[in-house]
Amino acid sequence: MPDVDLLLWNKVKSGDDASYEILFRRYYPGLCLFAQKYTNDMVTAREVVQDLFIDLWEFRNDLSVTRSFKSYLFTAVKFNSIRRMQNDKKLWTSMDILPEPEDAQFTDLLEMAELEAKIMDTIESLPEQCRKIFKMSRFEQLKYAEIASQLQLSIKTIEAQMSKALKIIQNAFENEFVVACILLLNIFF
Repeated sequence: MPDVDLLLWNKVKSGDDASYEILFRRYYPGLCLFAQKYTNDMVTAREVVQDLFIDLWEFRNDLSVTRSFKSYLFTAVKFNSIRRMQNDKKLWTSMDILPEPEDAQFTDLLEMAELEAKIMDTIESLPEQCRKIFKMSRFEQLKYAEIASQLQLSIKTIEAQMSKALKIIQNAFENEFVVACILLLNIFF
């Protein structure tokens, strides 16, 4: 069965911006989290990933990806992140000579980034109020009382919404729930 990403990439090479957007939306969150492992800064990580996608569009006719488009993206982000940190300025990895990833550590990081992206997608799919409360608690590290005060809700409502969010996340991950919990603790605390 053909790689869907490679089919989309071939459409991008023909100038299909809708396929480009699909690839961007599919990989941007995971690539940002993956880049953050190297940059230790989400702002820099986002810049690295955005720069990569700009290059992909600008040099789409010169770029040949024949194996795994996903592996290509993560390898490019890895090298661009490292180089960015080494030089502390925007530099690009030559897209023509990226090696295929083979080491176990890279595979582990890739799997972790994919799981983190799935967590972020799940969080973004929460109902609006539930998502807002969850983000305030986990991302902004506000206490329930602070959230209740800011949103003019009762603490019981905040507790109920957090419980709802965690149940939705648990259901989304079923077998991966323990790993997701560990990641949530590591990412957001």
